[in-house]
Amino acid sequence: MPKQPSRPVAKKDDLDLTPPEEIRARRIKRFVLLGAVIACVLGVAIYFGARPVGGAIKGWQSRRLAREAFALIEQGKWSDANAKARDAYLLRPTEPEAWRAIARLASRTNQWPPALEWWKNVDEAHRLTVEDRRDYIATALAAGEVTLAAKQVQVLMAQPAPAAIDLMWAGQLASRQSDPALALDYAERVLADKRAKPYEIASAATLVLSLTSPSSQRYAEAWKQIEDVARDPKNPASLGALVLLANEKTVPPMSPIGGNTSLSLESLGRRSLGEDGTPAPSPTPATQGAASAEATEARAAVSSAQSNPSPNQGAAASSPPPEISLDSTPQPTPATQSGDTVALDLVATSSSTPAGRTMSLKEVADALENHPDGRPAHKLLALEVRARQDPALTDQYVADAVERFGNAARLAQTYQGGADLADETLVALATWLNKIGRPAKTLEVLPEAHAIQRQDLFLQYANALAALQRWSEIKDLFLSEHSVVDPMIQHMYLAVAQARLGSATSATNEWQRALQVANTPEKLLTLATNAEQNSANDIADAAYSEAIKSSPTTNRAAYAGRLRLALAGGKTAQAQTIAAEIAQMWPDDAAARNQDAYLRLLLGASDDAAEAAEREAQVLVAREPQNWQARATLGLACLRLGRNKEALAAFRGSRVTGVEPPGALAVRAAILAANGYKDGARNDALLLSAKPLLPEEHALIAPLLQ
Repeated sequence: MPKQPSRPVAKKDDLDLTPPEEIRARRIKRFVLLGAVIACVLGVAIYFGARPVGGAIKGWQSRRLAREAFALIEQGKWSDANAKARDAYLLRPTEPEAWRAIARLASRTNQWPPALEWWKNVDEAHRLTVEDRRDYIATALAAGEVTLAAKQVQVLMAQPAPAAIDLMWAGQLASRQSDPALALDYAERVLADKRAKPYEIASAATLVLSLTSPSSQRYAEAWKQIEDVARDPKNPASLGALVLLANEKTVPPMSPIGGNTSLSLESLGRRSLGEDGTPAPSPTPATQGAASAEATEARAAVSSAQSNPSPNQGAAASSPPPEISLDSTPQPTPATQSGDTVALDLVATSSSTPAGRTMSLKEVADALENHPDGRPAHKLLALEVRARQDPALTDQYVADAVERFGNAARLAQTYQGGADLADETLVALATWLNKIGRPAKTLEVLPEAHAIQRQDLFLQYANALAALQRWSEIKDLFLSEHSVVDPMIQHMYLAVAQARLGSATSATNEWQRALQVANTPEKLLTLATNAEQNSANDIADAAYSEAIKSSPTTNRAAYAGRLRLALAGGKTAQAQTIAAEIAQMWPDDAAARNQDAYLRLLLGASDDAAEAAEREAQVLVAREPQNWQARATLGLACLRLGRNKEALAAFRGSRVTGVEPPGALAVRAAILAANGYKDGARNDALLLSAKPLLPEEHALIAPLLQ
């Protein structure tokens, strides 16, 4: 029987015998397991990586919006720039580029306190560019932060070849630090710099005017340079130079005058001690400290802001309310004139051309009138110059201005900018009419129905009513439901109106309501300024205090305001406490430390404190020989230590010019008496007795008045 072949045994790896269903199931299982692993890995990656990736995307978008904001700022489109900067910040609040955009916008729109805070943040993030540092300097100087400005100037001047604008800022800083020789040197370096741009040349020339005597050759040369700039309408700085010449804030060059031109003590007026150690007018509002800083900055840089209108109203959405003038002394209407014929409040200018002036005021007015970049405000300034030249024709110039710029409907058709530009022109006209004492004309060109549509128009309308003493109408106007002004400003106007109407209690209540709704440092400073102007000192002090609490490191103006109020009220101990806080907050400010030391000496400092004050004052006097407050501190320290001859030496070489603080002169009188110069000391004391002095200063000269 033949042998049967054995049955083949299937091998384990023989796939041909595996059912297809099993193969498919195995593959699906593998895919499911692999997918689960991939999903887990992706989940972990998304969990840990989504936030950084999202942050990176938002950061990129924020930086893109910030760049767009920078471009809009350069074009002067403030409202659009504000929107872009705000969106950049909201997308990523920690993005330094968004901070830079906000800081630059705030700087260019003169919002100094918030700008300073944002620049500090950018500086701490080490993201400041050269242009940023220049804006930081402008902001710091405007806010009175000379120490911060000095740090940024130091960085700019450390460059191998500082730009002309950096030299200009260095000169401006030196001027603020009471070093005119250094400031003048920097200004002349700018004028000699071939790289200097037109604005920088005009700025340097303006700074020279502020530092030199009208009889000097340097003054004459600087004046000629400004006139040369003003004559060239193609020069970008010409409009600013024309405005400078038209406002006549400086005098033309003049021939040297022989003899002693110093003023007698009879011309002294009370000047309270400012935060920088120099005399500052006591009755002025707190914001004049900042205003003087802005004016100084303007002298350092005849910027385009000087020749162009302020940022448009669109930027007002995020900006603080405008500061308003609520002068406590109404402008009287002469009895011989109606309310519409108040005399022009500017001194008439001689039609003859001074020897040092080569461009007459008539030429200035013509150039302003015909300048290709001139706006309605510049044309109105030209009419004002003509009115100063020929006051008899003032009414005719006013009529011309009203005819050209007073018809809102025609303006909207004339200007392609439409209603906004027409309203801007009306604001300029109303401001000008109020300024030159024609409030009734303001009410003619600006009816109430139109004024209530915009805050700037509304305030000019209210100012015209105030000039006409129509306080009942102001009260009704601000109590109406259609009031478009900020609630804080509304309550301030109502407070003034109630006070003028004889309702002291209602006025106090309105000031309190204004304080309650002032919810930003800027509003608090505005409130404090106007309260101080209107003798509501308790409200002013409270507003300054709240401003300090809300922003202690940037509100130097608020500290200065509190100090000024304490000094004006004769509260020496309180003033010394505030001065000590300022010196502690700004330890690099020698003037602040000097004032603190002076007040301590008045209050009877110990011998150790007097010796320390003497040492610091010696350094300050050596650096600033014309600083009378430093000399007073040095002399008073020596007097307290019993070193009378050294005290007398502190005033050796100084000359009274009429601008010295009376307190320093009282110290000098006491020192003269201590050294045996009784007659001279008594004469000085008699002249000073009528001046407002601190109680301790008056006590120094009291023995001389007996």
